[in-house]
Amino acid sequence: MNNWFNNIRIYHLLIDRFNGGWQVPPKSENVFCGGNLQGVIEKLDYIKELGFNAIMLSPIFKSANYHGYHTLNFEKVDPHFGTWDDYQQLLDKAHEKGLKIICDFVPNHCWYEAPIFEQSLLKNGGKHRDWFFYPKEDSDEFVSFLGFGDLPKFNLTNPEVVSFMIDKAERLARMGVDAFRIDHALGQPHGFLKSLREQLQEIRNDIVVFGEVWAFGIGPQLASQLYFKTDARLQEFLAQDTKPFSQDDLQADYVGTLDGVLDFAYRDILLEEIHAGRGLRGNVTLRSKIQDHFAKYPADFKLVLFLDNHDTDRFMFDCHDNAYLLQEAIDLTMEQSRPFSFLYGTEQLMTNNPTIFNAEPYADLRVRNCMDWNLHTTPVQTPIPLT
Repeated sequence: MNNWFNNIRIYHLLIDRFNGGWQVPPKSENVFCGGNLQGVIEKLDYIKELGFNAIMLSPIFKSANYHGYHTLNFEKVDPHFGTWDDYQQLLDKAHEKGLKIICDFVPNHCWYEAPIFEQSLLKNGGKHRDWFFYPKEDSDEFVSFLGFGDLPKFNLTNPEVVSFMIDKAERLARMGVDAFRIDHALGQPHGFLKSLREQLQEIRNDIVVFGEVWAFGIGPQLASQLYFKTDARLQEFLAQDTKPFSQDDLQADYVGTLDGVLDFAYRDILLEEIHAGRGLRGNVTLRSKIQDHFAKYPADFKLVLFLDNHDTDRFMFDCHDNAYLLQEAIDLTMEQSRPFSFLYGTEQLMTNNPTIFNAEPYADLRVRNCMDWNLHTTPVQTPIPLT
């Protein structure tokens, strides 16, 4: 019953960076810049007129940081963004305009000052200590998400944690959320992800649950934090220094677990051609590679195509600021008749320089600029409405 998602056109935005009513866009810094849910509501017609029929929002729960991935409280909307009433209003008005809403959901970790984590510390009584990972019984040293010391990782093998997280997602589903992007799905057990999907679809059978499954930049030393479907895949991951680890094979492991995944492998195929100096339009070899890639998955598995996102370089950067090449990539991706996620600001030719993958602190801020609403033209042709 979720065929509506098969060729959806998604406008992906960070709430804080989209529309805060600013006259001059604030500088992209590691602070809240003022974007909020009412700002998104005000721009629903703008998004629809570009040709999109879905919006993917960054996480909405109360967070220690502007992007929403450092959750402080799973019961509250971040006050910088608004209230539960504002969120409901956004859902209702978007649906009235024929726009679906996709929620970015983060069950893997929380911020170290979140009360739910602070209560688990021995110095605070150790309540629900088994909700997190503590290597030593007599120490408050905890396992943090991929080594980020301020992000304790949830123990999603604990049935109580599973129930807690599914309950939070179910609240969003009952409000009317149409689909869920699961952040860092690779760090969560397949059993949890399958249960999450199945229970959400008991609420509404048209809900779609897809995952961010990406091993880029994760070294073998962090393998204990990841949940591979098979031991063979784990061994391949551990041997990545001597043999390339297949993103395609990793994504295919989520068939039967999730409805789909963000298609990093598709993006890699496009970038390989671009970095080799080859164009995309009329590239027969490229089209053959794409079809071979799609053939590795069942027809009903939803591969969400994208050119870039908030964790990668902007596609314009990879195109060396060649707008024609960006347009070729958009056109080619539209031709595939699959879900397509389009990062906010691409219509304004947002780019970054230098790369965000240079180990500098907060380098990702270069691809998370605030929208400039003084720009009234769209230099690239964006998706057209579905019929």
